[in-house]
Amino acid sequence: MKTVKPAPWILSIPEYIAGRSKEDIARQYGVTNPIKLASNENPLGPSPRALQAIEDARHSSHLYPDPDARELKEAASRFFGCDPGNVIAANGSDEIIDLICRAYLTPGDEVIIPACTFSYYRIASLVCGAAVVRSPMKDHRIDVEGIRQCLSQRTKAIFLANPNNPTGTYLDKDAGLSLLEFVPADVLIVMDEAYAAFAREKDFMSSVDLALTMPNLVTVHTLSKSHGLAGLRVGFGIASGPIMDDLLRIKPPFNVNSLAQKAGVAALSDTPFLEETLTITWDGLDCLYAAFEGLGLAYIPSQTNFVLVRIGPRASVVYEELLKRGIITRFMTNIGLDEFIRVSVGLPEENRAFIRALAEVL
Repeated sequence: MKTVKPAPWILSIPEYIAGRSKEDIARQYGVTNPIKLASNENPLGPSPRALQAIEDARHSSHLYPDPDARELKEAASRFFGCDPGNVIAANGSDEIIDLICRAYLTPGDEVIIPACTFSYYRIASLVCGAAVVRSPMKDHRIDVEGIRQCLSQRTKAIFLANPNNPTGTYLDKDAGLSLLEFVPADVLIVMDEAYAAFAREKDFMSSVDLALTMPNLVTVHTLSKSHGLAGLRVGFGIASGPIMDDLLRIKPPFNVNSLAQKAGVAALSDTPFLEETLTITWDGLDCLYAAFEGLGLAYIPSQTNFVLVRIGPRASVVYEELLKRGIITRFMTNIGLDEFIRVSVGLPEENRAFIRALAEVL
């Protein structure tokens, strides 16, 4: 019997594995009000201004949203310091990644991604039939020289998270500029800056300004973490005019819903909320570092709102024991870090609850 079959490369695509939800853990372990420190969400919740904007706009939900997301792009251009014509708005940063792959990749192309990074780069590339080449990491950092060694005549794009998820490390300014110099002009560089707002090292450099003039560079951004809009899905791509033209040709007409557009505009103006987010994140990281040192655990200093901590050979057991105590972290075995868990920064009391539970389990 004949059956409908997908393109041959579709069957090789791995499923994206999301963090465990609070509801799931509550059901499985009988825990009341679990603490979720697994998905790098904003512990403060959404921007208050965004919540008010949603309330004001909800009665217009029967109308189609602005297909160009004009107000949202204007707000983003003010926030990132560019022209609205250099911004494309999307249903989260994942859609920007999808649009890039659909616009530029064909079967047989090669895409370079670091060996330990956000898994969706690989998934989106494989959907378009591209071959994924993994560049090596060096001390849990992106290795620029390793990327150079992976370049070939078939390389079409390079996906980099800066700062990187899940390691929390970053490309410093010199390394980033070095990479931009040696990558051929016909290879697209995608710099995902989902966590750039959290970077506090002085030699971290956003690539937004460079993306406005470089014809083969696009930066990707999201309001999920820094502004607390993970559930609404608001993302942006910033690039020069030619790249914008290519992406806009294939962007769905109503890809950002009306409530997300209004919430995004309001959140981008909520400077006090962003400042509070950064303060609670940096203080939380320092608290976790001190706790890990007290417990004799190695960790990777982070420029994000999460941290990787090395538990050792019993990491999976510790992860499960934490779940039984209502603490949800992320066990990193699916990307080859079998001895690590990743912990998102929570509210101060959530961080303390995690530390108490971890000490008890250990």
